[in-house]
Amino acid sequence: MTAHLLLVTLGPVQDFIAQARRTRDLWYGSHLLSELGRAAARALADGGAELIFPSLQAGSVELQPCPAPLRPDGTLPRNVANKLLAEVPSGVDPQELARAVREAVTRYWREDLAAPVKAKCAGLLASGVDDVWIEQVDTFLEFAASWLPITDYAETRRRLEHAIGARKMLRDFCVWTKGRGAVPKSSLDGAHETVLRPPDSRDASLVRKYRIADGEQLDAIGLVKRCGGEPDQFVPVVNVALASWVDLASRVAPSELDGLRAACREAGVSRVERRDLPCAAPFLFDASVLLPSRWRSVFEEQGLPGDPESWGRRHVGPVLDKLSEPYPYVACLVADGDHMGRAIDRLGSAEEHRAFSGALARFAGEARNVVEQKHRGALVYAGGDDVLAFLPLPEALSCADDLRKGFADAMASACQSIAAAERPTLSVGLGIGHLMESMGDLLALGRQAEREAKRDRNALAVLVDKRSGGTRSWRASWSDDPARVLRHATALLQDRLSSRKVYEIASTLARLPGPGETAEQGWARLLALEVRRSLARVEGGPVSPQEAGLELDEGAGYAALHDRVRSWVALMLIARTFAQATPCERRRGEEVAA
Repeated sequence: MTAHLLLVTLGPVQDFIAQARRTRDLWYGSHLLSELGRAAARALADGGAELIFPSLQAGSVELQPCPAPLRPDGTLPRNVANKLLAEVPSGVDPQELARAVREAVTRYWREDLAAPVKAKCAGLLASGVDDVWIEQVDTFLEFAASWLPITDYAETRRRLEHAIGARKMLRDFCVWTKGRGAVPKSSLDGAHETVLRPPDSRDASLVRKYRIADGEQLDAIGLVKRCGGEPDQFVPVVNVALASWVDLASRVAPSELDGLRAACREAGVSRVERRDLPCAAPFLFDASVLLPSRWRSVFEEQGLPGDPESWGRRHVGPVLDKLSEPYPYVACLVADGDHMGRAIDRLGSAEEHRAFSGALARFAGEARNVVEQKHRGALVYAGGDDVLAFLPLPEALSCADDLRKGFADAMASACQSIAAAERPTLSVGLGIGHLMESMGDLLALGRQAEREAKRDRNALAVLVDKRSGGTRSWRASWSDDPARVLRHATALLQDRLSSRKVYEIASTLARLPGPGETAEQGWARLLALEVRRSLARVEGGPVSPQEAGLELDEGAGYAALHDRVRSWVALMLIARTFAQATPCERRRGEEVAA
């Protein structure tokens, strides 16, 4: 028997991850898929195959299962992607190995991930739900495998990719036969029936522990996402959003913050046991208590005693006396490599692909450090060229820039045989939304921003969805240093230029004809004069177009100038959000909103 190349893919991926209402849904959904990939890699290695993607050796600690978010020694497991490639040596039947891998992944999912959740959540499950649970769990996993004898490595791999791609065009439609009748559907996917009891008969301690709302329904898969791991291992998105604010509070109001921590311990506010993360370590409680608008909801959701308004004014008020109120928006960062398939095709041997896989693994490890340790964020997933994270707004631009540089370094080491101009690059999207939006909605913002960045590739795109004011987006190539441009615009709005002037220029654009609605004569000069007039009448002294980062080249024509001014307005309105999110000390005499 000749040697074979074996390609395995697991699913579902994108839709499954996006079905989330809380941080733990999103994080554990990503972790769960990584664990299934790890189980597949482990079964391949145990069956005698030599792994290429991921580049791991049999017996590696990274092949050991890790159903919890952290390993017992406190270390974080490496993410494993849902597509695996391996060389199967002669003497090993690839078909039998593929079957063994499928059985191993299915068994690990059913017995090691789903079954423990079912056992510890018995007080939430409806009676007679066993058959429904089994059916929902057993129909969840998507598994596909393809193998071919190795003749020419590169050609064999391409044929496998085509075969798997063709298989994914077909859909398996499972017929559910174990329905419970007239019961609600899952709140996460709207398709599967709930496995939960009615709200008034659920175990109250489990409801509080896993933050299950009265009107919320979960199927078996949703319950695994919600209750996998322990709740205090997950950093609430509000803690991430307010991490920069808490950092400033720890410096300008240390005694007041100490008093608030003591009050949170006494009241029983939910804890966050992630001292290893800078976004959580300064305030190891649910940071929702820092927002006056959330006091009542926190007390109701967590079953805390006392009057929330009185408690907030007494314990949070002293901190708010020293700082401006926290800005309740968070950034969802989604990054993806550009032209990855082209690079993989040009690397024509298994050894080159293992080196490429190793470089991606190192980048993923660096991405975790960049996001969590350097920029106070929380990493949801970093596997290969994909990164998903949440960040406080003041750190988001620098983090995106650092990830782009790290990815470029990884590709320089892994793709030395490919010309620098043709190596993969990283497109990054920042979706900015209110922290009370569902995790699915925030993730959708991040992915929409990433798609905007992918329109040009090697770009940064920022999309802001304000609860009042609609959605705005801005995009620029990394070659134009967009992070620096946005930081400059943010500083300008903080120091010299009011947002009112930006809206004034936007109003000028709205009053003038569109680029295709009129002949060129005179309109470019008129637009330039109006913009200069607005910038000259700034409180504190005029701002030149050059200082504002706006080039008013009339000779380029009206259409080009109109587009340039429109893009500048979009940039400044995006920068306004970053300016508002920058924490600052409260000025003496400034009133506190409560």
